Amino acid sequence: MPARPVKADKVGIPRFKWKARKQAQIFDLSSHERARDALEFGLQTEEPGFNVFVLGPDRAGRMTETLNYIRQTLDGRPPAPDWVYLNNFKRTHRPKPYRLPAGTGRRLRDALEGFVAGLRAALKQTFEGDRYQEDVKSAQQRAAAEAEGAMAQLRADAADQGLGIFQGEHGPVIAPADANGGPVGFDTIPPEERETKTQAAQAIAERLNAINAKAAKDRAALVDRVADITRDAARDTCKTLMQPLIESFGGYGLNRWFVELEQDILDNLRAFGPAQDMKGRPNTAEPPERRYAVNLLVDNGDLTHPPIVLESTPSYGHLFGRIEYRPGQTHLETDFTLIRAGALHRANGGVLVLRADALAADPLAWPALVGALRDGQVRIEEPHRQGALPVIGAPSPKAIDLDLKVVIVGTPAIYYGGYSRSPDFQTLFKVKADIAQDMPANAANLALYGTVLRDRVKGCTGRGIDDGAVGYLLGMATRWNGDRTRLSAQIERLDDIVIEASARNPGKKKLTEADLVAAHAAQLRRNDRIEGHSQDMIERGTVMIATEGEVTGQINALTVRDMGDHAYGGPSRVTARASVGRHGVLNIERQVDMGGPIQQKGAMVLQGYLSGLFARTAPLSFNCSITFEQNYGGVEGDSASLAELIAVLSDLGGVPLRQDLAITGSVNQRGESQAVGGVHHKVEGFFKACRRRGLTGSQGVLVPQANADSLVVDDETAAAIRDGKFHLYTIRHVDEALELFSGLKAGKPNASGTYPEDTFYGRVKRQLQGFDNALFRREAALVRAGEAE
Repeated sequence: MPARPVKADKVGIPRFKWKARKQAQIFDLSSHERARDALEFGLQTEEPGFNVFVLGPDRAGRMTETLNYIRQTLDGRPPAPDWVYLNNFKRTHRPKPYRLPAGTGRRLRDALEGFVAGLRAALKQTFEGDRYQEDVKSAQQRAAAEAEGAMAQLRADAADQGLGIFQGEHGPVIAPADANGGPVGFDTIPPEERETKTQAAQAIAERLNAINAKAAKDRAALVDRVADITRDAARDTCKTLMQPLIESFGGYGLNRWFVELEQDILDNLRAFGPAQDMKGRPNTAEPPERRYAVNLLVDNGDLTHPPIVLESTPSYGHLFGRIEYRPGQTHLETDFTLIRAGALHRANGGVLVLRADALAADPLAWPALVGALRDGQVRIEEPHRQGALPVIGAPSPKAIDLDLKVVIVGTPAIYYGGYSRSPDFQTLFKVKADIAQDMPANAANLALYGTVLRDRVKGCTGRGIDDGAVGYLLGMATRWNGDRTRLSAQIERLDDIVIEASARNPGKKKLTEADLVAAHAAQLRRNDRIEGHSQDMIERGTVMIATEGEVTGQINALTVRDMGDHAYGGPSRVTARASVGRHGVLNIERQVDMGGPIQQKGAMVLQGYLSGLFARTAPLSFNCSITFEQNYGGVEGDSASLAELIAVLSDLGGVPLRQDLAITGSVNQRGESQAVGGVHHKVEGFFKACRRRGLTGSQGVLVPQANADSLVVDDETAAAIRDGKFHLYTIRHVDEALELFSGLKAGKPNASGTYPEDTFYGRVKRQLQGFDNALFRREAALVRAGEAE
């Protein structure tokens, strides 16, 4: 069967007709259905381990549409609770977390701030009040009266015995008193009375010591009594102010903490005192505004649904939170109020969305996330401080219960290249939401895709768009997919054309196809400098490519280069040189390590095909080197194996090949053509090379029949094909290509394996027999020479 020409209407960018829907979303497309169903299941399943990994091609709405779908799914569900950390008065380094209804955390924070401020003012008023002052004064007066009464009695008893209690340099002194009540020495007392007086003085001194000892105890008791009065007064004040707190928040599991709060306030009343005492010494107690503060770790008071948190940089600290520090006079300080939430805390009760590549960038993040999901708890730790000196007062917060859904979004390469192989991943991420690369260009998908595009144009630009312009965008989606029967799922790539078209036509209310075509041409113009340089080198002859005439053992293969922002094709000359020998096909690229394993496999397949054709009854006796001329960057892939095979056969048979044709395609050991990638780029690359030198009307490209649907060439190339200035052919077998390149029949063997001499294979067979005979004669001569010696 000869090569089949392809008509222009089968190769150009399609202009699809489509019927708009009332509404549509990207996840309605058949390429996204599987992922949508998986997401729906994962979000509604509460069992642990059913977290989700969304994988799909770039710019297919992988992240944006996943977030939109999650928002729609969670809409209407109640918001997640708040989380607060409160001081643990018994173990201040272990602050306690509390779960509160959404919005309650900020009310508790504000209420406690008001309570502390009110308590400070109320205590000042209480301690300055008449009742408190009178109670303290009364206690002091009772103690003073009792001490003064005891001393008065002691002085009277001493006076009865002619003694007095006088104040000396080192304390009270018991001595005889003169008529005026002044002290005199014992030596002034008559000797017969001196001993009696001395004994009486000792007795008085002992009673004085007892009174002083009792007075010291009484003073201590007075301090305790004043403290009790102060505590009782503070308790009454505190209870009065705390009662509204208990009534408002006690039902949320805080009753016990309020009891501890009251006790701690009474134990630390000094903290509510002035900043300095009467001697100017600072009050070193921890300020109550800090000690009794509420650390509102997570505030969901403004949410109407469970939280959806996208953590763009999922490092360990961003996921698990951190502890901040404040500079002190001589060192860093911290406390429970400086505990800060991470993404896991903020997403608790909802959904946490992470980018797979970003998560893999931090070696600490993934194992820590696995531990948190496995244990159902999130702990705030400081791995960066391991081995460092401890910080005074640094808290070690108690863990918070974790109940959330984690959705990781990434490419298939990341999923299959790493995550899916991890046992922890398989245990914790049991739901795979797989977005397909493309979808059939059927009526249903065209209607959905077109409706989504129309709505996206409105959202991106605020403008309308013609139905024909949408049809053009749908055609571009098939071109980017490399298959005119299937639409690329990378719908976000089309936004770039739309936005540029809108920017270039600021006054238009509705975008047209012409606007989009011009915008796309401008994009290509910005990015195709390297392609243009390559075509210039071909046109000038620096890169040797023939587009006319016939040459033996030389053919135009087609390659594709992808620069990231621009992919393009172009011709590459493949040559073959055959000679006598027994090595068969020699791949020069492989010999110098410039050919990859797939390219080498293609070369070895050629040897298999040739052996199957010509070595059924005798071994192949030839050498034939093949190479990509002027190739300095290496070769990989087997898409040129058809070209290589034809070049080898041409040189073996001495059959000239048309240089106005180029070919792409892989070949198997039976000579059948196999599909390859980037076909439309390759066709356009050879067309541009021919156009620059002048189209002759005979030039064209051969592609495998399996690539017939891959032909989505640009409008200029399609127009040249329509006008008969350029041609496209599809082939199923190398024989069809041989006939088009040479004008000869490929040839079929007879029962004895002989090909007709006027066929392509007949000439190859004749040359192979000549090589074999030459080898036989040479080897026979060498044997005879050896025997003669």
